[in-house]
This record gives sequence, C-alpha cells and structure tokens, in this order.
Amino acid sequence: MYLANLASIQIEWDWLLRIVVAAFCGAIIGYERAIQRKSAGVRTHIVVAIASALFMIVSKYGFTDLLNMHGIALDPSRIAAQIVTGISFIGAGTILVRRDQISGLTTAAGVWATAAIGMAVGAGLYFIGILSTVFLFAVQILFHDDTLINKIIVHVRFDIQIEALNQHNVLSKIEQELRDNQVENISVKILDVSEEKIIFNVDGIINNKKDENDIILALKKYPDITRISYTRGGQ
Repeated sequence: MYLANLASIQIEWDWLLRIVVAAFCGAIIGYERAIQRKSAGVRTHIVVAIASALFMIVSKYGFTDLLNMHGIALDPSRIAAQIVTGISFIGAGTILVRRDQISGLTTAAGVWATAAIGMAVGAGLYFIGILSTVFLFAVQILFHDDTLINKIIVHVRFDIQIEALNQHNVLSKIEQELRDNQVENISVKILDVSEEKIIFNVDGIINNKKDENDIILALKKYPDITRISYTRGGQ
C-alpha cells in the first residue's frame, strides 16, 4: 500500500512538471507577443498553456478508475469535452473591444483555466488540481501589472498611422523627428496619396521605458500633420 501511494505521488509530481514546462513554453511565446505590444501577452499565454496541459492530463488520466471497471461501455471524456467547448464560449463573452483596444483576454483565459481545475478535482485528481490552483494564483499575482515584464523587455514595437498634407519633404521631416525621439529601425509604408494629402504607416522600435505619448505629442507640433492614429500593439 505504501509503495502504491508513493508511486501515485510521483506520478502527480510528474504531472505538475508537465504543467510547469507548459507554462514556461507559454511564457516564451507570450514574451514575443509582449515585445510586439499585442493584447495577449506573457500572463495570458501562461494561463492558456497551464489550462491546456491540465485539460490534457484530465483527459488522459482522470477516467482510469472508470475505464478499469468491467462492463463499462461508455466514453467518460465526452462530458469533459463539452465542458471545454462550453466554457470557451463563456470566456469569449468576457473579451471586449473598444476603439481597437482589446481587454478581457486574461480573464477569459482564467475562466478557461478554472474549468480545467474544476474538471481535475471532479475527476478525483485533487493533488494536481490544488497545485495548479496555487500555481495559477501565483502567476496572476506576479504578472498582475507590467512591472516585471518591463524589467525583462528592453525594446518594443512602435506603430502609428499618419495623415498629412502632401507637402515637400514631409516624410523626411517626420522621420527625422522620430529619430530625435529615439525611434529606431524606422520603416515607412505609404497607404494612400493624392494631391492634397498622404496617408502612411510608420513602424519602428523604441525603448520600453520610452513614453509613446511623448513621441505623438512631438509629432503634433507639425502643422502639416492632420491626424495620427496609434494603437498599442500595431495595426
């Protein structure tokens, strides 16, 4: 009995290792998205990776007690699969889009992860369910704001759309202003041009500690510029 319990604990620690590795992989992908200033950053990717790993563990090992019984002719994972789909719809309802800004992604991922924990406990995987709860809670607290991320990420993407009067050297003036405001690797793409105006997209790299608002206010001083559209994370 003792050896059986020891083996069971070792298996559950192996499950936890899988979840930790999944979280690490999710963090790497989220790090790249955070550099690009996308809405789904490090925290969201970690939560989704943890939830996915836990769903997989429940699907593979959560029904062994039923499947080992004689005379069982059913698929016990069928209800679990419906839970995953149903909770995904609920999570989607928490995602809001306002003026091209997306919010609620991490909340949606958290709802999804909560469903995975509930499934784990309901399947009798108490140990891994509790540890996953603690792990997810720690991730949510640690990455609650951008303080830690800002210490890791050095450079981020800066992307704006500018509408200006079609004047001589207007592009070169704007590019020079961006360089003066420490925008690097500047790339300009003209979207539309006429005799009166020109619309173009400017893509570059800035230091993560640089305030994008200062750059936009510096550009606003040019009378040739009629409109500036900036979306965190790019177009």
